[in-house]
Amino acid sequence: MKIWKMLIGLAGLVGGLFAMQASKKKEVKELEKVIKENKTKEKEVEKEIKVLEEDKIKNKKKITNAKRKLTRTKNEVKKMEKAYEEDDVESAEDFLKKFAKNK
Repeated sequence: MKIWKMLIGLAGLVGGLFAMQASKKKEVKELEKVIKENKTKEKEVEKEIKVLEEDKIKNKKKITNAKRKLTRTKNEVKKMEKAYEEDDVESAEDFLKKFAKNK
């Protein structure tokens, strides 16, 4: 009897670990969607910078702000991609919380 209880307990433990792993993957998959959204934002900002650079005289402040925004988003995307590649769930959750506030 004890052996069966131990085997059932062990099977439950293994099943619990697989269930935990499945929930961790969900955050990482959501992070991939956020990465794609930020890459599209990067492209939009790059287009905006090109348009603003045509009128350098009027828009120097806007150009510098747009370049700063572009740099920030690129750095955030790099960090998110690193977390995605390493399957780092904690970092993925942090990024998802951060971008949920921005929306």
